[in-house]
Amino acid sequence: METNIDHSAGVQNGGIKFSVIIPTYNAESTISRAILSVLDQSYPAYEIIVVDDASSDGTVKLLETKFPGDIQLVQKIKNSGSSVSRNTGMNSATGDYIAFIDADDVWHKDKLMLMNTILQSQPNITLFYHPYTQEEITNKKLPENIVVYKLPFIKLLPSNPIATSCVVVRNDPSFRFEPTMRYTEDYDFCLRIGYKYKLYFINIPLTRIFRTFTSKGGISENRWKMRTGEMRAYARLAKLNPIFILLLPFLLVSSLGKQVYKTFIPSR
Repeated sequence: METNIDHSAGVQNGGIKFSVIIPTYNAESTISRAILSVLDQSYPAYEIIVVDDASSDGTVKLLETKFPGDIQLVQKIKNSGSSVSRNTGMNSATGDYIAFIDADDVWHKDKLMLMNTILQSQPNITLFYHPYTQEEITNKKLPENIVVYKLPFIKLLPSNPIATSCVVVRNDPSFRFEPTMRYTEDYDFCLRIGYKYKLYFINIPLTRIFRTFTSKGGISENRWKMRTGEMRAYARLAKLNPIFILLLPFLLVSSLGKQVYKTFIPSR
């Protein structure tokens, strides 16, 4: 299904309340950039919840000094990973929808305005996403008409096309990340929601990611752990429907095949 959306109307009274959640760990050098991209939105966020995962650098001090009154800061005593941090933020969120952004990413200034327009025009949408880019997008002009697509669940199975910083999801207490997963927890999250609800997207990047998913220093640098996380996400599908037990061997072989390919075929 495709729907043409005209977002030129801008912010309207009675619009959607977006709770923005930013998990952070030792992100002193990037967190300001991420928060400012949210504060600079043409459609303001309802609340910004920053969850610090027991940082050992100056992240907390920076947040307390630079953004008093702009954010809700939740400090965790023990480092528990991004899944627990996001769940902590979601537990505190009071908006209609939750939007995620990682501490080293930024948004297009009109992202929330566009999300508000689309979600108000199609209130049945539970989870919405868009692509990301590594190019400058802060002031990039968006087209006047946006085409909204539906992603069939079957197309979500081969690989994960969704980055967490590109997700907007309805605020529902049943939607939470698996706290024991530190790798591909976002894929597991989207698979579980995508099985029960329709997923929608646009082909317009609204998030800039400064570090690629397999770059040095990122959690996704360890490709094997990312691959085993993907396989675990597939295995967890059996909890949704036993029929996935039949598909599991094919999904696991596919995942291993991707690992072999990426191991022996150099990236270009």
